[in-house]
Formats: sequence, C-alpha cells, structure tokens
Amino acid sequence: MKVISFGLSQFAIFSFIFLLTSCSGTKNPIRPFPAENEAGKFITVRDGMNIFVYEHVPDCEIKCTIYIVSGITGINHKSEKDLIELLSNNVNRVVVIHPRGTGYSEGERGDNSDLSDFIGDYTEIIKKDRYSSDRNHKIFLFGHSMSCAIAVKVANELHKTDGIILVNPPYRLKSSKGMSPSFKDYLRYIGYYIFAPNVPVVNMAGDPSIIENDADRRESEKRNSDPLLVKYFSMNYMNESKKIMDAIYENARHADYPLLLLYGENDMIVDSSGCNDIFSVWKCQDKEYKIINDGSHGKSTVLKGSEIIKNWIYDQKAVNPVLSSKDPIDNPGRINAVVY
Repeated sequence: MKVISFGLSQFAIFSFIFLLTSCSGTKNPIRPFPAENEAGKFITVRDGMNIFVYEHVPDCEIKCTIYIVSGITGINHKSEKDLIELLSNNVNRVVVIHPRGTGYSEGERGDNSDLSDFIGDYTEIIKKDRYSSDRNHKIFLFGHSMSCAIAVKVANELHKTDGIILVNPPYRLKSSKGMSPSFKDYLRYIGYYIFAPNVPVVNMAGDPSIIENDADRRESEKRNSDPLLVKYFSMNYMNESKKIMDAIYENARHADYPLLLLYGENDMIVDSSGCNDIFSVWKCQDKEYKIINDGSHGKSTVLKGSEIIKNWIYDQKAVNPVLSSKDPIDNPGRINAVVY
C-alpha cells in the first residue's frame, strides 16, 4: 500500500512539474511598425499608450463617419480595403483603430487583465474626434463577430451614436470544425487556466485545414499569416472576452440608437437564435434584421449584403440626429421598426 501511495505521489508531483514546464505557450509576433510614408497616425490615450488610427476620407463633403470596431485579434486596415470602400461608398469617412495590443498600437500581445482599457480607448478616441460633437455629422459603428459585443458596449458609452451595424454577433455559438476547440484542446486549456492563466495559448485564427466553408477557410489562411493580427491569447484574456460577449444581450436592452443586424445563412459558428434574442430586446425601435443568403461567418456576409448596408446608411443619414439621454436636446429620432 505504501509503495502504491508513494508511486501516486511521485506521479502527481511529476504531472505538476510537467504542467508548469510545458505551459510555455506560443509566442505572438512582436509589434510591427508602419512604413515611413504609410497613412495613419498615433493618438496617445489617457495612460500614455500610443494607439494607431487610420482614416479613409473621400474627396467630397462628408456628413458621416463610420468606425470599424475590431475584436481582440485586431484589424489590418490594408487587407480590409474592400470593407472600407464598401462602407465609405465614396461619400462616408471611415475610421479604423488598431486596438491596444494589436497591429501598430502599443500594448501586450495576447494578454490583459480585462478589456476595460481596450474598450476605453475606442470611447476616448471617438469622443475626441472632431466630428463627434457636430450635430450635422452622423456617427456610426460597425462590428463583425466578437467586435459586435465591443461595438455595442462602446456605443452605449458615447454621448451620440446615430446607428450601428452588427454582423453575426456571437451571443450563442455552434460547434464548428477548425474553429471550435477539440477535447484535447479543452484538457490543455484547463492546465493553462490553472497553472499559467496569463500565457497566450488559444489560437483565435482557427485551423484553416479543417474549416469546411471555402470563404471562411481562405480568410483563416490570411489571418494566420497576417503580421498585424494577434493569433494566440491567454486563458485569462479569453475569459474576459467571454464576459463581454455574454453582456451583449443586456447591453442591447439599453441600446437607444438604430440597428442594422445581418446574419449569414451559412454561418457555422454563430447560432441565429442569439441574433434573434439581441434583435428582440434592442431598445431602439428603428431596427432592421436581414438574413443573407449563402453568407458565412466571415466577410462574405458583408459583401453579399453590401447593398443593404449602403442603403441603410443612406437612409439613416437622412434622419434627424439620434441623441442620447445625456444630451440636453430632446430629439427621439425616427420610430420605424422593420423585421426581416
């Protein structure tokens, strides 16, 4: 009995040491820097962090600015040229912010104590924008996948939001090949969660070799090799991100600004029931919900829904500004709910 007990103790000690030594994680690439002549600028936020901001300004009088909000992996404004041009439509200003810890911006890659600073940067930069207090200029936010939850949180904290576009918000998820963790991954993540919660280990870019949707697989291949995007995240950061995604339902209940919600019919990651729930509780009654035929979880839903997006922005620009309850001017905006 003593021999068995000693053997089990030795095994437990060996396992503990193995977990500690094997939890080395996977390193993200170091922060890249923009080329000398590259468009964009750095804005220093409240804690001294330098955040990179790119703006696309059409050669005309602009009446609207659209902020593309990113999730924790970040965004490459150069590879999102098609999305930027779609939203601009040659008449709208489009702003892309590299969130802290991603892209050209400063900050630790793949780990953070929470998302308060991540979200706070968006709120601060938008509020400081020269157009944010212009009553004749419309402010819209655009979110896709996880960034939908961040966009709603940010919009709720602004003094003026004239509308938001959400694409495949991940309130409820499906199990998907190449994007969902395997049983082996779960066991590994448990070890990291216990022994190394701040070490980047979760691959958010997915495994393109086993992703079934062709469009999503090509996107995953690009994301895996993009130097501006962060690929690996700590269990702590993933847990904090999940809190934000779970909070989108409650934040939607307080969202008093127009909504356009798009859901890809062939989305293999997001369950449509979650989109239905978000739409049903959205506070503002000026809201539209479109299901995009053959749309996937990725950009194909946006591109296939391009005319819907352009027309919605055009219609919203013609409406009187929507002001929050913090604004002293009483203007309830348009009430015109459309359900598709």
